[in-house]
Amino acid sequence: MMVRGGIERNELIGVLKGKGTKIDKLRFAIMYLISSETINQPEAEAVEAALRESEVDTAAFQYVKKIKSLNVSLASANSASRSNIVDWAEKLYGQSISAVTAGVKNLLSNDRQLALARTVEALIEGRQNPETDSYLSFDPRAPKSGSGASSGHLKGPFKEAIVFMIGGGNYVEYGSLQELAQNQQPPKHVIYGTTELLTGVDFVEQLTLLGQKMGLGNVASTSTQ
Repeated sequence: MMVRGGIERNELIGVLKGKGTKIDKLRFAIMYLISSETINQPEAEAVEAALRESEVDTAAFQYVKKIKSLNVSLASANSASRSNIVDWAEKLYGQSISAVTAGVKNLLSNDRQLALARTVEALIEGRQNPETDSYLSFDPRAPKSGSGASSGHLKGPFKEAIVFMIGGGNYVEYGSLQELAQNQQPPKHVIYGTTELLTGVDFVEQLTLLGQKMGLGNVASTSTQ
C-alpha cells in the first residue's frame, strides 16, 4: 500500500473503514496528505469522510490539508499573488502567516533535517559557511577573553560532534546526522540529543490542537483506542 511518492487512495479508504485504532487511522490519512505533491480535493474529501465514519476527529487532517494547499499556492504564485495569499492566510488563521509557515515547513518537509545536516557538516569540517557565520565558538585552548566566546571559526576538521536540539527532536534528524557521519572521509562520530523526542502520536496531537484552535474537527477528541 505504501509506495514511494504516494499512497493508493482506494486501499487507504479501505483501511480507514476497517479495523484499527483511531489514532493510527488519522496518522495514515495525514501521511497520505504529506506524501501527495498536490491536494486532490475529491480524494481528500473521500478520505475525510472515511475518517468521520470511523468517528475520528478530523481537526489534524483538515489543518494539514489547509496548510498543504497554502504551501502549494505560495510555491506557484508570483510575488504579487503571493502577497494576496499571505493577506488571505493571515485573516484565515488570525495570526501572522510567518508564525504559521515557520512551523509548517518543519512539520511537512525535510527542510529542517537538511538544514541541520548542512550546519553540522560545516561546523565539523571547520569551514566557512554563511549558515554558520553568526555562530559563537568556545575553545578552551584559545586565549581568554571577556565573554570566552569568539565569532571566529574553529579550526577543523573534527572527529566527533555532539548535537543537542533545544525542543522536540525526532528520528529523522538522528538518521540524517548518522548518514552524514558515515559519508565523511574518514567517518565521524556524531551523538544526537534532544530535550524531548517526539513520537508520531505527539505529532498528531499537536496538529489536532492547532486545528481545533482554528475551529476545525468534528468530535471533541481523538482516542487512541
